[in-house]
Amino acid sequence: MPRLLHLAIFAAVISTLALAPAARAATPDNDARLTVVADFNRDGIADIAQVVPGDGSAPATLKISLGNGDGGFRPLSSAPELGRTPKAIVAADFNGDGIPDLIIGDDDGSLKLFLGDGTGNFAPAQDVAHLDSVVSVTVADFNRDGRPDIAVSDWRGGSVTVFLGDGNGLFRLGWLHRLPVPGTAARVSAADFNGDGNPDLAIIYGDGDQYTFDVMLGDGKGGFVHSPKLSFTRDPNSHCPA
Repeated sequence: MPRLLHLAIFAAVISTLALAPAARAATPDNDARLTVVADFNRDGIADIAQVVPGDGSAPATLKISLGNGDGGFRPLSSAPELGRTPKAIVAADFNGDGIPDLIIGDDDGSLKLFLGDGTGNFAPAQDVAHLDSVVSVTVADFNRDGRPDIAVSDWRGGSVTVFLGDGNGLFRLGWLHRLPVPGTAARVSAADFNGDGNPDLAIIYGDGDQYTFDVMLGDGKGGFVHSPKLSFTRDPNSHCPA
């Protein structure tokens, strides 16, 4: 496959990741925060949800800041407690009430759903699923039923798993893909990479100029098939792309 086409697909992958929250939570040496944007109080103005890391012994908390329309934000007083090492946060209407909700994944493998009430506050967490770990989460309607689904990468379990949403805040196990190298902290991103109208998955390994990625083409029913032509593997013995 021509190198320019590989680079174009990689640029599309990176652009979708750039719109998603960061894949890791803050540590004492890294003050970056997991962040997602949505209209949590339904006033037509973008709001912000951030994961605020704990101090080591304390769990992380969720901070909601409501946009006021002029570029400023006001924080809400409520701060639900999260796990100790959150790794990913995504927003979508998971229970079909027209209000954005949140799913937060932790390094301990928990996936927790926080249902929005339309004012910017969230109900106590509900367990969605539990894996061995969570590295990255992405949202798309993989089976095209009009309800958001999620794909989750798990480095301890060495897998990427798709959970299909029922539109009421519940999920069932769908497709599962074993990563070629166990222990890999892969990231996932969803987009229609081949233009057939079905959401596909990109599984990204490495950072910077050491990237490699697998593209999994969606069948519109929640299943995926690996596309070697759209994927990219770097020759480990070369400084140039393979």
